[in-house]
Amino acid sequence: MLLLLLPGCLMELTPVGSDAATGADTGVSCNLGSCSGCCDLSNVCQVGDHDSQCGSEGQTCIDCTDEGQSCLNHTCQANPAELTWISIPGGTYQMGSETGWTDEVPIHPVTLSGFLMTESEVTVAQYGICVTEGPCATPSTGGICNWDASGYEDHPVNCVDWNKAVTFCTWAGGRLPNEAEWEYAAQSGGQGFEYPWGDGSATCYYAVMDDGSGIGCGDERTMAVCSKPAGNTSQGLCDMAGNVCEWVQDYYHDTYDGAPDDGSAWELPVTDTRSMRGGCFEEAEEKLYTTSRNWEPPEYAAPPADQHPNIGIRCAR
Repeated sequence: MLLLLLPGCLMELTPVGSDAATGADTGVSCNLGSCSGCCDLSNVCQVGDHDSQCGSEGQTCIDCTDEGQSCLNHTCQANPAELTWISIPGGTYQMGSETGWTDEVPIHPVTLSGFLMTESEVTVAQYGICVTEGPCATPSTGGICNWDASGYEDHPVNCVDWNKAVTFCTWAGGRLPNEAEWEYAAQSGGQGFEYPWGDGSATCYYAVMDDGSGIGCGDERTMAVCSKPAGNTSQGLCDMAGNVCEWVQDYYHDTYDGAPDDGSAWELPVTDTRSMRGGCFEEAEEKLYTTSRNWEPPEYAAPPADQHPNIGIRCAR
């Protein structure tokens, strides 16, 4: 029996095979089970009030895993945000670097199952659908935030805090990637590349950055997503370096001492900051390495704070 502690509830999980979980009358966490055709935005079926929507006690709810689907009104429906999901095969790799920043050590092996990531950072247009039709709140505005800027619908949504990122990805049928997944995907499946495109130097040919020509390659802000196809990973992920930093699930820790080795998010001990990955349009090559890490409080970029145009969203599932 496995105990999983989540905010506000204690759930008992009984694994069934490798993909599904069913549980007792205390409630169950849902991965790939079935619950009378019902799903929940949190992917958790619980007893009590939720039973009337999610079936009888002991059943799991569906995690909408079909491409292009998400959980809307407790049923799996076509995802209106039209996200493109890229398959990342599982494997084992060496996470971290001994030649980078002090928070990138110790290098340690991590084994991951296969997962999906969105091809691009979430765009203003995609996020806007969640604001109009879903639970998302508007991002911060002003400055070079993209939300209220005309003509920037295909740019990454920025000026979003960690909670907004979680809300969007959950609505879209996914979640935030964790740090181990993010680094593995940025290295085209853990191949140890310095940059998503390989080991060539970071320039504006590959990424939206500051390579000496000015921030944003001289545009002084973000560019449309996937503007630099030469910088794509082997699997086709774009903007894994530059444009905007991307929130991940993990709490930030200043070394990898005690980090999980099973591909899970590092959630304990709790800290005051969440991790971000990928570097942004304001940064030079030393912050665009696949192993480079950033961090901020989860409320960073939330109104009425100052605008923070360097942070955006990418989802996984």
